[in-house]
Amino acid sequence: MPKVDVNGVELFYELKGSGGEVIAFLNGVAMSTDHWNLQTPVFVKKYQVLLHDFRGQGKSTLKPENFTFEQHASDLKELLDQLEIERVHLVGVSYGAEVGMHFAIMYPERVKSLILGTAVSESQPLLKAMVESWIAAARTYQGELLFKVMAPLIYSNAFYTVKKDWLDRRGEIFGRIVTKEWIDAFTALCKNFLTLNITDRLKEIQSPTLIIAGANDLLKPVCYSKIIHDQISGSQLVVIEEAGHALFLEKAKEFNRVILEFIEKI
Repeated sequence: MPKVDVNGVELFYELKGSGGEVIAFLNGVAMSTDHWNLQTPVFVKKYQVLLHDFRGQGKSTLKPENFTFEQHASDLKELLDQLEIERVHLVGVSYGAEVGMHFAIMYPERVKSLILGTAVSESQPLLKAMVESWIAAARTYQGELLFKVMAPLIYSNAFYTVKKDWLDRRGEIFGRIVTKEWIDAFTALCKNFLTLNITDRLKEIQSPTLIIAGANDLLKPVCYSKIIHDQISGSQLVVIEEAGHALFLEKAKEFNRVILEFIEKI
């Protein structure tokens, strides 16, 4: 398992593909590199794909701390430096998109394009309350309960209709495999999200930017994507119909297609 020492932690990463420009996919808060299995095979046909777990995620150092988005962005910059990758197309979903916005502001020269899936630029009261409910569930250290609290905000009604059994099984598996260490790190990541307030700095982003929203996203509705779209000059906004927050999973073909079409025009 390839890991690098970055800013005092170990970051797990995967670099796939043999040539072409690099696309770096950035995880949502409860994700790991394993969750990009519907994207990686598609994008490696033409690009190199870089995946990594943020500190506090997956196979990277899980030690909980006062995480910050600036810290995640700095970690990514150091990872790129060690891999001798000069510029990347950044594709982030949710928490990863929020890291991506910080990265594009802090290191604009390293960003060839920026793709933001189901993102927000500030943590407003209702959204904070939703995430605080996740933190409360996490503090019980019951993985299946945490999944049941999170899932209705992540997946759409259409997805529940056809995948209810799959979601039930996923919740049971999550309950069995999740560890106290993972939950403590997840809680710390969620607490960092509660501090998010970057709207006033979005005008600094100069990279070609695509914003993708799910029409039926209950956690981070389209209105948040419109705020980002209004603030980033020249950005494009695409709304995927019948998609919930996990649109990269629910509507993988559409998600992949709009990203490829956008990148190929740059």
